[in-house]
Amino acid sequence: MRGQWWIVAQREMSERLRDKGFIFSTALLFVIVALAAVLPGLLSGGSDDYDVAVTGDSRPYVEKAQPGEDPGTRVSLREEPDAAAAEQAVRDGDVDAAVLVTGTGVQVVGDRSVSDTLDGVLSARIGTAQTVAAFQALGVGPDDARAVLSLPPPATVLLAPDAVDPFMVYLLGLAFAVLFFQIVLIFGYSIAQSVVQEKQTRVIELLVTTVPVRQLLIGKILGNGILAFGQILVLVVAGVLALRFAQPELLDSIPGIPAAAAWFLVFFVFGFAMLSCLWAAAGAMASRLEDLQSTATPVQMFVMLPFFASFAANEPGTLQTVLSYVPLSSPMVMPKRVVQGDVALWEPLLSLGVIAVTAVLFVAVARRLYENSLLQTGRSLGFASAWRKAA
Repeated sequence: MRGQWWIVAQREMSERLRDKGFIFSTALLFVIVALAAVLPGLLSGGSDDYDVAVTGDSRPYVEKAQPGEDPGTRVSLREEPDAAAAEQAVRDGDVDAAVLVTGTGVQVVGDRSVSDTLDGVLSARIGTAQTVAAFQALGVGPDDARAVLSLPPPATVLLAPDAVDPFMVYLLGLAFAVLFFQIVLIFGYSIAQSVVQEKQTRVIELLVTTVPVRQLLIGKILGNGILAFGQILVLVVAGVLALRFAQPELLDSIPGIPAAAAWFLVFFVFGFAMLSCLWAAAGAMASRLEDLQSTATPVQMFVMLPFFASFAANEPGTLQTVLSYVPLSSPMVMPKRVVQGDVALWEPLLSLGVIAVTAVLFVAVARRLYENSLLQTGRSLGFASAWRKAA
C-alpha cells in the first residue's frame, strides 16, 4: 500500500508528458522567458553606426569626435558637392542625416526624424566647433579654446550607490508573480479536470477498489507537483542564465536576483502543495466537466486575488511587508523583497512556516472534501454537503 501513491503519481506524469500541448506550452514559455531576458540587452547593446552627409563647409563642424563621446556610437561622414545633393541623399535614405551651413547657422537635416543619439552627438560636435570659432574671433588660440572645453564635467556622487533600480524590481516581481500564477492555475485546473474525468467515465470506481482514496489524492498531487516544479525550475534557470549571458551588468547591479530565484522555487513548492489539494477537492465535488467551473471558482479566487494584490505592493512599505507573510500572496511578494535586499534571513523562513501551517490546514480540509465527494455522482456538491457526507 505504501507504494500505491507513487504508482498514481507515475501515471499522472506519464499522461501529462504524452500531452503535446503540455510539451509545446513548456517550450513556448522557455522561449518567452529566455527572450525576455536576452532581447533588452541585445537591442540596447552593440554599437550605433550612422552615415551623415556633409559639404565642404560643414565638414569642419562635425569631423572631430568630442571627449567623452560614447565609443559605441560611430559617425561616418559622406561629403556631397552641395547642400541640394546632401538633402537628396537624406530623402533617398542613403544617409541618416545631413549637416549643412546656411545663412542662419548650422543645421542638422533629417527626413522624417533624426535619432536622439545621433542628434546629440552632432549637436555636441557643432556646439564645440562654434565655441572654438568664437574663441578664435576673440584672439584665443584653438588649442587653448579646446583645452577649456575639455575640462572634466562635474563629478557625480551617489548617496545610495547600492540601491536597486525600482523599475527592475517591479519587472522581476512581475515575472515571479506571473510564473507562479500561471503554473499554479494551469496545473491546478489540470488536477481538477483529471478528477472529474475519472468520475464522469466511472474509472474512479475501479481505481478505489485497489487504491485507497487517500493514496489517490497523494499520488495525483505529487505527480502534477513534480511536473510543475520541473517546469518552473527550467524557466527560472533559463531566465537567470539568459541574464548572465545578455545582461551581466544587471546581475552585478542587483546581486539579489539569484537568491530571489532560489527562494521563489522554495516558495513555489510550498505554495503549490498548499493549493493543489484544493483543486483536487474542487474536481471531486463536480460530477461533470460542465460543473467544474462552479466548484473551482473559490479556488481560482485563492489564486487570482493574491496575484492582483501583489501589484499593489510595488513599493517597500507596510502593505508589501504584510503581503509577504500572507500565505496566499507570499510566494509572489517575498521574492520581490529579497531582490530589494532589505530582507533578513529569518523573514522568508518565517513566511515559509506560515505557508506550511496553512498547507496542513488546507490539506486536512481538502482531504475530507475529496474523500467524501469522490464517489458521489449525479450532481455537484456544495461545500456544506461535501463536508457533511460520511467518508
